[in-house]
Amino acid sequence: MTNKTRLAIFDIDGTIFRSSLLIELSHALVDAKIFPIAARKEISKEYLAWLDRKGSYGAYIDKVIKIYTKYIAGKKFAPVDKIAHQVIAYQKDRVYRYTRDLIKKLKSQGYFLVAISGSPSYIVEKYAKAIGFNLFFGTELEVKAGKFTGKVKSLDSAFNKAKIVKDLAKKYRANLPESIAVGDTEGDIPMLKLVGRTVAFNPNLGLAKHAKKYGWTVVAERKDVIYNVERFKFLN
Repeated sequence: MTNKTRLAIFDIDGTIFRSSLLIELSHALVDAKIFPIAARKEISKEYLAWLDRKGSYGAYIDKVIKIYTKYIAGKKFAPVDKIAHQVIAYQKDRVYRYTRDLIKKLKSQGYFLVAISGSPSYIVEKYAKAIGFNLFFGTELEVKAGKFTGKVKSLDSAFNKAKIVKDLAKKYRANLPESIAVGDTEGDIPMLKLVGRTVAFNPNLGLAKHAKKYGWTVVAERKDVIYNVERFKFLN
């Protein structure tokens, strides 16, 4: 690579994939009886609150992470990894049209494609490879003697997207002003600030407010229509 390398950095959950890899994996692990039925019941309160627009998606996903971490401890890696393969085979095409087409376009233009997700790295890897990314980052979970310990191996991965981008820019001598990043929540803001071309895709309120303030591109996809939102105001 040269200093002309352009990065294309994508969040996955809710940005490319129309759900969360961790949510779908957790449900699949319950269906496979690797996780108990109680795991699904324990997230029902937050899920229903989000579904009824009485709670936030952030609260829902935080609970999913908590429950996943609770029940993954002591489980054998091999059968869990097998379920992850099945989830990707079944779910990999459930993507947003906008980001799907943007990925194809940027790849044809020679961008170096990077996927970043807070979901477990073993399922992020499968997803990223299935849709043609060059590199991926996910949450690294500790595995000892073939079993998950329930501990996060490193907090320096998907939890710090800005550091990932800075490290990549240094390693590959990337041209960040000519690079692009796409995200959907305020957690992506530190990463989005580092590149020359920024897309807030289906943004939550926190990201939408920031995007409006700094004039970032805002794109929304609803049903089969994609909107480039140039001017908008908040009704709440």
